[in-house]
Amino acid sequence: MAKICVFCSSMDGTHQDYIDVARKTGQLLAQENHHLIYGGSHRGLMGELSREFAEHSNEITEIIPKMWTDLVVGKGNTIITEGFGDRLKKMQEHSDAFITLPGGFGSIHEIIDVLVAKQVNLHTKPLVIINTNGVYNPLIEQIKKTCEEGLAPEDNHKLIKIVNTPEEALEYIKNYQPIKSSYNSKTLTLI
Repeated sequence: MAKICVFCSSMDGTHQDYIDVARKTGQLLAQENHHLIYGGSHRGLMGELSREFAEHSNEITEIIPKMWTDLVVGKGNTIITEGFGDRLKKMQEHSDAFITLPGGFGSIHEIIDVLVAKQVNLHTKPLVIINTNGVYNPLIEQIKKTCEEGLAPEDNHKLIKIVNTPEEALEYIKNYQPIKSSYNSKTLTLI
């Protein structure tokens, strides 16, 4: 059983394709006996993901800032943090892998934070983006452009795996071979 953190939107009224991928991810995580870690909200894709997961498993950890405790689902273990920084730190500490579904600015922040932590060797955990309808194409292009322009090591875009389906994401995590970067004050390269 892996503890898999899922980042996604908490906005209601999102596209049906995004709802479908959130539900499918929740279903597959539960069926494969994983432990779900997520942002704790009952709204939007977070709600779809957690409700679907909870129909099959109670192995859930909700990590939510105290200002939003009224949104907590309360289906499993709930961790209440002081703020968003503490929340993301707890998510990273408690997780073995990360999957990102369609999301807003919070999800983009979470992707980048986990990516930077991986880049500087704070962890070697898998980071996967399920790029439904190409929602993350601009972010993916920015990451590649940053590497191409020499603003980050050339191959650091490989620290993130881009897939189209939850099945591909879980297959990647299952077969993941850690990618570690070698960091010193002058260079950062993958080894």
